[in-house]
Amino acid sequence: MSSQPPPPRVNPKDLYAWASRELLDECSSLLSTRAVREHMGDSCSYDHRAFAKRHDDNIIVLPCTLGEPVCGDERANDGVPFFYFYQVVFKSIGVCLLFSRFERELLTEINAAPAQLYPNSWAFVKAFDILFGFLGCAPSVDIFLHFFEVKRQRNNLWVTLSNVPGRVLLTPFRNSFTRWKVGFFKVSCSDLVPSALDGFPLYWVRETRALKSKPFKRLPLNDQVACRILAEAGGFDAAALISLEYNAEALEKYICTRDYLITSRSSSLLDLCMSCPVVPSLCLFSSVQVRR
Repeated sequence: MSSQPPPPRVNPKDLYAWASRELLDECSSLLSTRAVREHMGDSCSYDHRAFAKRHDDNIIVLPCTLGEPVCGDERANDGVPFFYFYQVVFKSIGVCLLFSRFERELLTEINAAPAQLYPNSWAFVKAFDILFGFLGCAPSVDIFLHFFEVKRQRNNLWVTLSNVPGRVLLTPFRNSFTRWKVGFFKVSCSDLVPSALDGFPLYWVRETRALKSKPFKRLPLNDQVACRILAEAGGFDAAALISLEYNAEALEKYICTRDYLITSRSSSLLDLCMSCPVVPSLCLFSSVQVRR
């Protein structure tokens, strides 16, 4: 009995006619389960910090197939939902799965899939999350988009998050990344947590939003105070924050070198915001004091 011939391979250009040639030509070199295992590293040491350990059973990481472009969708995975993600964002920047609420809300606000952000843009997101975690409050998409603006490239290519001129909260993680575009996986979820992929765009969005920064006066009063505080203390090194994420003592020492930030872990940025006058524009940041 002769075996059935394999189905004819579909040309991605036929599936994704909207995509530019440059986008269609960006295919992954991580094509084997061995590449996945090497990426995940030793489960005892977790050197790569690729996943939050408690979520390992909820995440499935799959290699790509030859010629599979980064702008693919569920048709590249037998109809099973997934998203593409770059290895460098796991290994170098330390973004963990599952995505946080802040990361999901930001991707939704800017209308971009995870693979559409440049590595330095992901580093801004990660460092902002770490900074707010240290200050004791949840990161805010509105505050983030006060300091950063979204820039689109031509031909539906990658999306850049850039510091607003004159309002530098975080410096770039690295000047440049080499060959990062050829290293991406498919990330899916197990049946245990089918909602793991909910709440953000999974696949390449043709029309991402080019967003200018959130105007200060349109922010809620507490966010205005937080923005004033962070603007005075800004210029944090994104690479330093990320490298110190799991070293609480060194992270505190680095952040608290800024005279304008709270020096006690018992005080939170939210407390500081709530203690400020009703008209934050009249409140000089250096005069704000919080005492317990």
